Amino acid sequence: MRLGNFLRGLAALLLVVWLLPAQASSGVYQGTLGKQAIVLTLGYQNALYQGTYAYQRYRTPIRLKPTFSFSNKVLALDELDEQGLPVARLQFNDLMVSRQNEQVRGSWTSYRTGKTLPIALKLVALVDSDRSWPQPSTTLLQSASTQRWYFQVPMQGNDQRITAIEVVDKASGKPLQTLTLAERGCLYRGVDMLQVQSEGESLRLSLRDCKVPGFQWNEGSGRFEPLP
Repeated sequence: MRLGNFLRGLAALLLVVWLLPAQASSGVYQGTLGKQAIVLTLGYQNALYQGTYAYQRYRTPIRLKPTFSFSNKVLALDELDEQGLPVARLQFNDLMVSRQNEQVRGSWTSYRTGKTLPIALKLVALVDSDRSWPQPSTTLLQSASTQRWYFQVPMQGNDQRITAIEVVDKASGKPLQTLTLAERGCLYRGVDMLQVQSEGESLRLSLRDCKVPGFQWNEGSGRFEPLP
């Protein structure tokens, strides 16, 4: 009976979470992991956290496994390698993706060696359905990247739709191109929304669950161009 009551209660809780409005927010944090400078983009929606971070020195996004958490005290996320396998654990204390906790501390622990390094971060930008702080637009790092480029999406605080994709050169850290979407209405769905597909020498960009045209790299022009 107790197990049955527990399962019914759990099902009711999950149903409530499912029916709740999509309370979404995304924060950009800067600080250090060990002695290395990093930037972390973390999104929160209905208790689901999605994140990616990059060392400022290397400018290659490192994907974190999406994780449900109903606690405001401790958040633990697995770092994934290129094959999608967990290689390290990032644990944050008092991380809420809000200005209530602008200073965040935690730790990074390697699963292979057990080595632990401290993490110290500060919230530098926040975007949700009500506002974008401290600027009207906040640029959010995406998990997908190539050997040459990484990608960001600019978000307005009062508009959760994606209107453009920024392509940034890894070698210089300078913007290469801003890809303007032909249509509006693609809701932002986190750091894993951008998809990069390689077919032979062809490289294509698209947005998951979005019907806008994708983009293909043109080596001749040195630009991404809209797909027909």
